[in-house]
Amino acid sequence: MDNFTILAHYSIPSDVLMDMLKTYRLLGMNNEYKKKIDDKREFLTSDVIEKDAFFITKMLNLELSDNRLRLLITKDAVPKNKTEEKVIGIKKVIKRLQENSSQKLTFNGSDILDDLNLIFGKKQISFSKEMLRLKNNPKPISIRLSYERVLDEYHKWRLEKKFESIFLSVICYMEMVNLQPYTTENKLASYLALYYMILLSDVEVFRYVSFFETLDPLKKQLEEEVKKGSINYWENYLQTTSTVKLIFKIIENAYQELEAMIKKYYFTERAYKSDVIEQTVYLKMPQYFTKDELRRYHPDASDSTINRILFKLRDEGVIIPLGKGRSARWMKLVNENDPQVFLGRKIQGNNDE
Repeated sequence: MDNFTILAHYSIPSDVLMDMLKTYRLLGMNNEYKKKIDDKREFLTSDVIEKDAFFITKMLNLELSDNRLRLLITKDAVPKNKTEEKVIGIKKVIKRLQENSSQKLTFNGSDILDDLNLIFGKKQISFSKEMLRLKNNPKPISIRLSYERVLDEYHKWRLEKKFESIFLSVICYMEMVNLQPYTTENKLASYLALYYMILLSDVEVFRYVSFFETLDPLKKQLEEEVKKGSINYWENYLQTTSTVKLIFKIIENAYQELEAMIKKYYFTERAYKSDVIEQTVYLKMPQYFTKDELRRYHPDASDSTINRILFKLRDEGVIIPLGKGRSARWMKLVNENDPQVFLGRKIQGNNDE
C-alpha cells in the first residue's frame, strides 16, 4: 500500500506523459491569463466561489428551492434552518480553501475535518476509529494513523519535488476514497482535498473557473476510474493511470472554458468600444476632422481599432476621406444634429447584412 514509494520505480506511460505535457503548457500560460483578466479577477473569484458552493450543494442533495439557494449563495441571506446553514458553511469552506492554497499552506486530516464540521456542524463528524491490517504487517493500525501517514507522504513528495504534483494529488485522493478516514461524508472530504491539492499544484484556472462545475459531468466517470484502479487495494498498489488521465482532461476542459471566457470579454469590450468611438465621430467631431482629433477622446484606443472604425464608417457612407496618410482629414456626410439619422443608418446596415 506504499503508493508513493513505488513512484521511485514508476515509468509514466507515453499517453499520460503527453497529457501531462499538454497540461503544463497550459500552466505555463497562467501569468498571461492573469494579465488578460486582471480587471475582472475579483469578480471571477467571487463567481467561482458561488458556483463551487452551488455544485457542492447539489452533490449533497440538500433540499432547497433554487430561489432560496440563490439567495443564500449570491446574496448571503441569513440561514433559517440547519440545511441552509450547511450552504453558508460550504461557501465559507470554498473561500478558505482558495485563500489557504494561495499561501501554499499544507493540510492534515484535522484541517479537512474542520472543513466538514464547518459545513455539517461542530462535532457532527469525527475520525474513524476502525483498525486495519496492512500487507506484511501483522499488527493492526488505525485508519486515522494510516491516513495521516498518507498525507505526510504526499506533502513530503510534493515539497521535495520528488514527482509530478498532480499525479501525487491523484494518489492521495484515491487513498482517501479507499481509507474512508471519517465517520461520514468521506466522498465530500476526498473531493475537497482533491480540489485543494490541485490548487496547490499551480492549476490557477480553478481560481477563475469552477472546479466542481467542471467536474460535474465527469464525476461518475471519475468515481468509476477510482473504483477500477482500487481493485485489490488492500493487497496491492493503486492503478492510477486512468484516473490521472481523467484529471488532466478536467484541467484541460477548465482552461478551454477560461479561454472562451476571455474571448467573450474581449469581443464584448471591443464591440462596446467600437460603439462609443462611432458615437464620438457622429456627435462630437466637427464636419472635418483628423484621426488625431478623434484620438484625443479615446487615447487608450489602438491605431488598428481607430482605423477599423473609420473604414467601417466610410463603407457605410457616414464619412469620406480627404487626402492620404497621417495628415488626411475626414468629412462627415450626415447631420450631427440628428443622431437618429446615424443610428438609423447603422440599424439598416446591420439588417442588410
